[in-house]
Amino acid sequence: MILAVLTAMSLVSCDKGLVDEIKQEGAASFKNFEATVLNEENLIESRATSIDINTFKVNVVNKSTGEIVESWTYAAMPEIVTLPVGGYTVEVYNAELQDAAWESPYLWGSQDFEIKENDVTIVETVVCKLTNLKVSIKYSDELKAAISTGEDVKVNVLVGENNSLDFVYGETRAGYFRCDAENKSLVATFSGTVEGYYISEYKVISDVAAGQHRIITFSLKTAPDVSDESGLVGTTGLSVSGDVTSVDLTEDVPVEEETIQPDDFLTVSDNELSFAMSASSKTVTINSSAEWSASSSSSWCSVSPATGVAGESTLTISVADNTVESERVAVVTVAMGDISYEISVKQAAYSEQPSAAAPTVSSTTIDLSSVNVVTATSIVDVDVLAPGKIAKFNVKISMSDGNGGIFDLSSVGLANEFDLCNPGVYKDGLVGLSLPVEDQVKGKTDMKFDISSFMSLLVIYSGDHIFDLEVVDELGQSTSATLKLKVE
Repeated sequence: MILAVLTAMSLVSCDKGLVDEIKQEGAASFKNFEATVLNEENLIESRATSIDINTFKVNVVNKSTGEIVESWTYAAMPEIVTLPVGGYTVEVYNAELQDAAWESPYLWGSQDFEIKENDVTIVETVVCKLTNLKVSIKYSDELKAAISTGEDVKVNVLVGENNSLDFVYGETRAGYFRCDAENKSLVATFSGTVEGYYISEYKVISDVAAGQHRIITFSLKTAPDVSDESGLVGTTGLSVSGDVTSVDLTEDVPVEEETIQPDDFLTVSDNELSFAMSASSKTVTINSSAEWSASSSSSWCSVSPATGVAGESTLTISVADNTVESERVAVVTVAMGDISYEISVKQAAYSEQPSAAAPTVSSTTIDLSSVNVVTATSIVDVDVLAPGKIAKFNVKISMSDGNGGIFDLSSVGLANEFDLCNPGVYKDGLVGLSLPVEDQVKGKTDMKFDISSFMSLLVIYSGDHIFDLEVVDELGQSTSATLKLKVE
């Protein structure tokens, strides 16, 4: 959906009516959004499974109309949502609230936010709390000993007028009940045979509230035998009483934290590099969880440094002049423990003169040597000349998210790095933004790279937006250019 919105926004310079419509919209950023559950440990019986927040429902509700305008599961939430100007509530919950059910905590939380024209509202943490009543039934050891088989023993719990569950003897599950202004009284009725006598007793609690855990413990009570009207002495002398313990589950309970070490990882930014026949160097980025090493399979291809430490590092790969009239290939191996990656290094054959000039990038709409302040209607394009025919057109986007970070374009069906000649799964997203891909780029000797359609998206986020371009021709010759854009 957000991709469709961005595609529509790319037409802003052509349709004044659409401009007026967009001016009445803003965006909600859920990039930092988080749903948390208070006191999760007490909400789960030992026999139950852990709460999976990813399955929670997330609704965006228009405060004026009460209408749900967006809805997802927590795991499928987008990072950016375009909404009309106005007031909204984001509500998060795990399931539909039931009147009475076993092991069915209703966890709910909300946060209000305001959408302003051409602005981004950050929606952050929503805390979900228990919003129904939890009830557990227990028996004292003395009462357990007095109950024989327990076949007819049960405790009926009634909250309000109709929310009811029968706790048969031996039931270990907790019951969860709707509890609100109309359902705030609880009646727990014990009934069954105790020491051969049928007993029925009840306990009334008039102040139950959502978020409480009421633990009702029934115990055996004995009284002196008394004579009845005929003068006979009574033989029971038994009754059952209920003691209630209340626990507030809307307050968080500290738990011992455990530090989880990340899994081993090693990533390399490129798996193939192409060089012209002359000596030159290129760099790749390495991210690793531990020390790594790099080596080359051929003497004409060298690496520096040969080793690196955990974190992000830069590896420089250099080639010597190729003096033979054939293409040559080397393999650079980056290894960390049992994990390794190979980078294919290709160098063009020697010739007296290159058969074509190296690619060039120029622009008549922006200054490639400085920062350019842009607006939603700015025209931003570059002209690419590649007499040796384009083999790769790499684009790296470092787009500000307006908060000092980098906007993750995966939320709109793109990536922050891609090759227009081989876009893969990002083809549809690039085509939707009117960018050339595949045969519109590969093999071309001249083309225009126009990102004016991005400007309507950029103006939502203040800060610097960098587009790094690298054009490689079929001879292995390359050129780079950087588009430095700024939204004030």
